[in-house]
Amino acid sequence: MSAWERYASATPESQHPGPSGLRDWPRSVVRWLLGRSEEDREPQDTVRTVARFQNICISRETGAGGGAIALLVGRRLGWKVYDHELLEAIAHRMELPVDDVRSFDELAPSVVQDWLLPLREEHYAPQEAYLDHLAKLIEAIGRAGEAVLVGRGAGFMLPRETTLSVRIIAPLRIRALRLAERTGVSVRTARRAARDLDRRRGQFDRTMHRMASADPHNYDMVLDSQSLGLDIAVEVIVRAVQAGRPGAMARPGPGSWTLSPGSQLATVPEIGALATTDAAQHSVVPDSFTETGSGSEAGESADEAATDPID
Repeated sequence: MSAWERYASATPESQHPGPSGLRDWPRSVVRWLLGRSEEDREPQDTVRTVARFQNICISRETGAGGGAIALLVGRRLGWKVYDHELLEAIAHRMELPVDDVRSFDELAPSVVQDWLLPLREEHYAPQEAYLDHLAKLIEAIGRAGEAVLVGRGAGFMLPRETTLSVRIIAPLRIRALRLAERTGVSVRTARRAARDLDRRRGQFDRTMHRMASADPHNYDMVLDSQSLGLDIAVEVIVRAVQAGRPGAMARPGPGSWTLSPGSQLATVPEIGALATTDAAQHSVVPDSFTETGSGSEAGESADEAATDPID
């Protein structure tokens, strides 16, 4: 069974606990959710961490598996994952059903809406409130640190120097096939839905942050989940975070480029090893995510994660 199939067979409800499980959330986020007084605020000069990356923000194409990768990364690092949990927290704060808040999710306000807002505030105020709550919630999560945030322009809100910003992509044909299988619609309908949702998310980022979500220069890394597979994509992200921890760079791994004291030649990987690695990196996996992990480790990590089919 492939890694993606194990995700599809997992129970989604178990991965998206509602606001009732607040004991698992960072204290600063709970304070935002329940309301916080001035005396609860943390001092501005509080030292959080000296690690290079304090949070991970994952932008994703529709159906590329960004949500699944986020869950596995959070599992590996022991970090809290915020995807649908963001909507649940905002719905709790706005005292609205989650489905109502979902209609505002990653939807950019239009020029006409901005003009009509003073005239029809009772109609447009919920989306404005959603955007305000989203910004404050992401800010609170960023202060708490050790979080994996999925979408919603989070990578454009948190400080770039302390945030690992990742873009997950995959070919449209593969994404459409996967969406069609998960949702039970035709491939043609799934392809159109993927394009529409990508366009909606892109418009949200352009309107709210003046950034192009498809521009690779806006990210620290862009990973193709189809060619790499879920497990390798997760490993790349996890190792980037681990390499940014204090003292991590002082321990070069096998095959690293090093220069020993007193020598004039750098120690480099052998040509055969480079060729093997290059061939492995450019291999294209046909229509499904590959299972690259070995034995129980890959099975254990995949069995505990599930994701919305559109992620």
